Amino acid sequence: MPATVPLAPLPPAVAELAAQHELGALTATFRPQRFGVIVKSSFYLTLAVLFFLFVVPAVVFYYVSLRRYPDFNRRQGAKRLHLFEHGMIADQETGAGTVAVRWDRVRLYEEQVQKIINGIPGPILHTCVATTPGASVTVTNFYQDAGTWAPAMQRAVLRAQGTTVQEAFLAGEVLDFGEFDLSTAGIAHRKQLLPWTQVEQVKLGGGAVAVMKTGESAFWARAMAKSVPNLQVFLAMVDKYRSS
Repeated sequence: MPATVPLAPLPPAVAELAAQHELGALTATFRPQRFGVIVKSSFYLTLAVLFFLFVVPAVVFYYVSLRRYPDFNRRQGAKRLHLFEHGMIADQETGAGTVAVRWDRVRLYEEQVQKIINGIPGPILHTCVATTPGASVTVTNFYQDAGTWAPAMQRAVLRAQGTTVQEAFLAGEVLDFGEFDLSTAGIAHRKQLLPWTQVEQVKLGGGAVAVMKTGESAFWARAMAKSVPNLQVFLAMVDKYRSS
């Protein structure tokens, strides 16, 4: 993983937290995203111009805003996102605090947004919200290489929960995936049920999850992908049991 920090020894507090939650081996560590030299210089230039013009309120506001970024704040720059075999530890992007979550207990929500400017696709902005009983953390492009850590989180949740979820499903439990419920009877959405024999596939596009009914071109049900927890687990379950 080119954008990760070499796997150096963890700080004592992080190592203790990882041991407490039994997170296993460290697999990757990510630093905060930083601006390039040109962009960073432009920020300093703007601050200097405002100061020269004696626009004091604007100077104060601008300086405080810059302090949110790791380039202008050592505390922000020292924050890290650590991925482990059985979970993750993330420094909160705003304020202080470090949160640990386990993959086998988490509900992971992911949103991807890509802006199109003058017909040219911009970078993809990732937001992952990981919640467990008593803990919650939001991870965004504040950390480098979101295209690596975001799918890594989804794969880790699938590995940790896939077997347990399938066992619960076969035991007759109703599985809660936000706007969708899965059971041996089929997929339920807003009190409507689509039997597995009529589920053709699930499509992802435009930030949405669309369930397609066999023989129909229009989607049977649709929900925003960011509202479906543990999306890869949901997709794996539907793919396994659709048309069965």
